[in-house]
Amino acid sequence: MKKKLRIFVLLLVAVLVSNCASFSKKDFKNDYTKIDESSLISFNGKFSFSPIKKFDRKTAHSNIETSKKYINSYNYITNESLKFEDIDSIINGLVDYHIELKLSNTAQLNVELFKNNYSIKKQQIKGELKKDGMFYLHNTFLKCTGIPYLFGGCNNNKRRIAISKNNNLIINEAVDNTGAFLFLFWAGPSYNGTYEFKRLD
Repeated sequence: MKKKLRIFVLLLVAVLVSNCASFSKKDFKNDYTKIDESSLISFNGKFSFSPIKKFDRKTAHSNIETSKKYINSYNYITNESLKFEDIDSIINGLVDYHIELKLSNTAQLNVELFKNNYSIKKQQIKGELKKDGMFYLHNTFLKCTGIPYLFGGCNNNKRRIAISKNNNLIINEAVDNTGAFLFLFWAGPSYNGTYEFKRLD
């Protein structure tokens, strides 16, 4: 019995690992600059709250104005679900939000949120600068319901940041949603979302 249980647990772990969200840079591979330790300061600065561009090769004319209601730089980096009641005022420029980033070293990112130039929230996020010149954030989100891959499923996402060739901020998110009923697997929406945010200084 114990042997069967061990096999089941190992199988479950293997399935969970194989179904983790995976990054893809095919939509922006020609649009970013590789950062190394000597150019780490490139990540530091002020950036817009709302995206100015969505990278989407399949839908070249994606409606960025619609995205602004759901995507913002602070939530996208921190993976924290802050609700902004005045989102229409933000989009229309009546209320001004922006973020400031500072990499203390190759393993820690400081993120600060400003409203009308007043600091309202700050956070430190661990991460890693990798050989591809992007900074990988260690704030992966994983939420499972039921008994994953037996009676249930998992939602997983992770993010990384890069600097565009015109010195703006690129945020790439990988999302995976997978479920199963008695090991009959199905895939929910799994995708990569990539947005560009304007440098303000």
